[in-house]
Amino acid sequence: MLRQMNSFDGKRLLALVREGDYAHAGEEEAIEKVFSAVPKRPDQSMLDVGCGRGGTANYLRRERWGRVAGIDLDHDSIEYARAHYPDMQFDACDVSDVPRILARRFDVIYMLNAFYAFDAQRDALVALRQVAADGARLLIFDYLDRGGFAADHLVVNGAAIVPHPVDLSRTPGDLEEAGWKLISTERLNNEYRQWYADLVRRIELKRAEIIALGGEDAFAYMLAVYGGMLEKIQRGLLGGALLDIVAS
Repeated sequence: MLRQMNSFDGKRLLALVREGDYAHAGEEEAIEKVFSAVPKRPDQSMLDVGCGRGGTANYLRRERWGRVAGIDLDHDSIEYARAHYPDMQFDACDVSDVPRILARRFDVIYMLNAFYAFDAQRDALVALRQVAADGARLLIFDYLDRGGFAADHLVVNGAAIVPHPVDLSRTPGDLEEAGWKLISTERLNNEYRQWYADLVRRIELKRAEIIALGGEDAFAYMLAVYGGMLEKIQRGLLGGALLDIVAS
């Protein structure tokens, strides 16, 4: 039975629905938005935190944004990324282990719908600061608690979905304590509404393929998760944001 979308099976089903190795909102449209202000430099060192199956890292490499490495907690996803995108380095590790695993510094560090899953977000920011080059840029593209979501959060099969969205009353302070400085915040609530309405529609259209790959329970679970998220977005409880941050 599919128990979480962050698992290898969950990411495989998302790749089926999104028609690419992406698990984050907006797929390539979102990548272009997140990196629109980041210069393309072939020598630029970039780290994808929560890289999943490697689709975003490969997109940035292919479009010549820089030299990209990726980390993810899921070993099976990392093995998939290594097999399908052999020109890049992918490591299976917890974000807290990054300074030990990667003995170099990065010019750009980014997280696309990954930060929300970290139980110890401040510790994660501290660890990433240790592998950030002087003046490095950190980009966090994630879910936003617009107010009220913490008190009315989404639970599916007994588990919290989107357990730690960005909280603008707390996250800037966590960044500062970890050695980062928040430069700007762009709210993407309308974009998230559009992206998740489209995702739910595509899940329904691909019902037969999802069931063939994961079973009836997987289809029901995906609809409960993403239909539930869409409902929270439509009610104004949940949204999205892009945080542009520099190492201080």
